[in-house]
Amino acid sequence: MKKIFIIFVTLFLANNLFAEEKVIGAISLSIGKITNQKGQILQAGDKVYFGDEIISDGKSKSQIIFLDETVLTIGESTSITIDEFVFDPNTLDGNFLTTLNKGSVKVLSGLINQKNPENLEVKTAAGTIGSRGTEFQTIVDEEENAQVLLIGPGEDNTLGLRPGAVEVFNELGSVILDTPFSFTELTFNQIPTPPVEITQKQLQQFQDAIDIQANLDAQSFENAIKEGLFDDQQITGNEIIGELITDALNLSDGGLTFDQIADVLGVDITQLVGEDLQAEFENETTENQIAMANAEGGDGLAYILRYGGTNLGDTNYGDFQGITSGTYTYTGNNINMAATKGTGSGTFSGTTTVNFASQTINNTYSGTLSLDGNANVDFSYSFTTDYSNGTATTSMWGTNNGIFSIDNSNGTTASTTKSGEIGFDPSNFTSAAGNYYADAATDFFNVQMNGSPNPSTGSVATIALNVTDYNDDASDTENTIDGQRTGIMPSRN
Repeated sequence: MKKIFIIFVTLFLANNLFAEEKVIGAISLSIGKITNQKGQILQAGDKVYFGDEIISDGKSKSQIIFLDETVLTIGESTSITIDEFVFDPNTLDGNFLTTLNKGSVKVLSGLINQKNPENLEVKTAAGTIGSRGTEFQTIVDEEENAQVLLIGPGEDNTLGLRPGAVEVFNELGSVILDTPFSFTELTFNQIPTPPVEITQKQLQQFQDAIDIQANLDAQSFENAIKEGLFDDQQITGNEIIGELITDALNLSDGGLTFDQIADVLGVDITQLVGEDLQAEFENETTENQIAMANAEGGDGLAYILRYGGTNLGDTNYGDFQGITSGTYTYTGNNINMAATKGTGSGTFSGTTTVNFASQTINNTYSGTLSLDGNANVDFSYSFTTDYSNGTATTSMWGTNNGIFSIDNSNGTTASTTKSGEIGFDPSNFTSAAGNYYADAATDFFNVQMNGSPNPSTGSVATIALNVTDYNDDASDTENTIDGQRTGIMPSRN
């Protein structure tokens, strides 16, 4: 189950999509009817040329990725024109100017803006928005007035990104938006309004303008993922896909099963989860299968799905041994647990700190859970892994884990023997014995994330917990609950 993260993180931005001289980008996703100024219908993978006008119908959405990795997401009933695009991939110098004629566009700035922040602008009839390295959205209404929202990132973002800002100006003056979710309005013959924090009602209007899941049935959703993200088993960072998957995997009333995820990825479910887990899943209800598949995404997963990156594999002992000072702390709070066999439920939080000076990994798992109809109990357990003597080229996968018992009446924990090892006695974990069997693990992955200054070593982790109650004969597991959070980025000290 934990290995599912690997499926999602083998990402990169293809460089060979844009070979023709005047091609400046490509449609990375097309939902509904998207056309250009010639009336040609555009689909995912179609090229975008200098001077193109991209038009979306009602109930249509699209995304364009440009040579410098700038991403434009356009909402329904929108028209944008690419007025200027110049980019040198060797020096990262360039200039990008586009006009929003009507509708809504969200801008995720790329390499041009990273090298020269003043060289990306979005024009409207009422004024201009100049990006300073950021993510922002603009809406132009029927009277050609414009609203501008700075999305971020903020000063203390956990993704290692430069704080964002936009300058909004016309002939009468300018204002700076430099706080996430600050907002201004542009109207004819008036200076832009002073920046204010956006109201919930206004924010909902912005979100509705590019609500990418509106009017999508399950089949359309799967087709959008297949067409826009997965191509010959290679995955590109894609903001719309990131939001689609995040929404689908976090629906409180449903989501995708592993079968659906496997189908979307174009792999067999056995490749996705392994033979043992596949057999276990097939015996579960649909509700439980969905809950098991909904591995909740952390910062890292959201970042990668949106911006792209490259999976470099499991973290090795040598990767951590090569760092001699400081700490990485991975935190997953209130992670949901679902019954994968029998009955049970719970939530847990996990904190894992890698201390590079002492070459130890300190872990604390705590939460509230119940199996087999017992009352909820609170528990807490800590364990430490010494990685100083590991072979440098050996993967650390599965080595940072703690095996412990949980008293099902008061939550008291104690270290115990791992299932399958000499000395393990399942009769200690039956309802009659009064204990649950728990297996906690934090695993680390090296992922090079596009645009992030953070090193790839241990850049994301998965925190997971499995708790089991054996039957009274101690011959088989009777109740099991699982929970995990993938793609957790560490705080670095």
